Order: sequence, then structure tokens, then C-alpha cells
Amino acid sequence: MSKTIALVCGAKNSAEKAFRDYFKDRDVEIVKTDSLLEASECDLCVLNGYSGHLSQQMLECTQFLNIHYSLLPAFDCRNPVEEAFKTGVKVTGVTLSLLDDDGTRGRIIAQYPVFVDFFTTIDELEDELGKVVQKLAPFVAKSVLEDKVFSYAELLSNQGGCLGSCSGGCSCSDEQDRA
Repeated sequence: MSKTIALVCGAKNSAEKAFRDYFKDRDVEIVKTDSLLEASECDLCVLNGYSGHLSQQMLECTQFLNIHYSLLPAFDCRNPVEEAFKTGVKVTGVTLSLLDDDGTRGRIIAQYPVFVDFFTTIDELEDELGKVVQKLAPFVAKSVLEDKVFSYAELLSNQGGCLGSCSGGCSCSDEQDRA
């Protein structure tokens, strides 16, 4: 049985290629759209940085997975990267959550940190957050589609690979040493 994932996201933060690569050998079609109505006909709709409100009628059509560029509940606003950067946080990250019954942020499915040092520019921070989304979002979407609890084990295994920001708990540090 084929499943369909709709990606509703801007070009700047698009994770389309990551989704297509991850699901290429699976029975899942990826559709990129700007239309929430079209997206609501899919098995899962992934919203990249959505900060609006969906109606109850829309929420009854499908599940909506939202990608937010901070570690919620921090910086729950329209410009979370800018706000985090301005305040000088040392750790920010990405949160993936399912929208709840009232059309706003709901249950958090996954979060992944990104460390910020004194020399990090906002462009570098945005790039790093984008890399996290590209790696994390397809795994989370797969678990939502399969109605399973998301586990970092698959993400951090050899099959999934590490995001590269761990403290040596996997083989990524060995691979970086060889490069």
C-alpha cells in the first residue's frame, strides 16, 4: 500500500531532497506543494516552519508534522533562529511536533540540539539547523506514517548515520578522523 507525504515548505528551508533520498526505495511518494488543501489529501503533511493555525476541519483530513527551528518551548515565534541568535543562546535546535486538535503545536515527537559558539554567524546557524532537519525529519516522518514511537536508535545507527554533533558516542568521530 503506497503512502504519500506532502511537504509544505519554502525553498530556503526545503528538506525535499532529503525526503526523496530517504524514501526512494520505500513505497512512499513525496509531493511538494504550497497548498494546504492539496496536502490534506496525503497520508502525512510536513510543515516546515509553519506558525499559523489550522482549522479542525483541516486537521481531520490528515496528520500534520511541524518542523520548528528551536527547541520548544523556547522561541515559539515566527523568527526563532533570529531570536535565539540575538539573545546569545549557546544551545538551540530543531523540534518536530504533531499539530494538536486546536490547530496549534501539539505533542513533541523529536528534538535535536545545535550548539552555538561565540564565532557562529547567523548564516552558519541556519545552515546547521537545515542539516539537522534534512537528517532528522525523514526518520520522524517514517515513524509517524508507521504509527510507531520515534526512536533515536535508528537515526544514530549505521543505517541512519550520526548528525555529526555528538560527543563521540558513535562512529562519526572515527569517520571524521579518517577524512
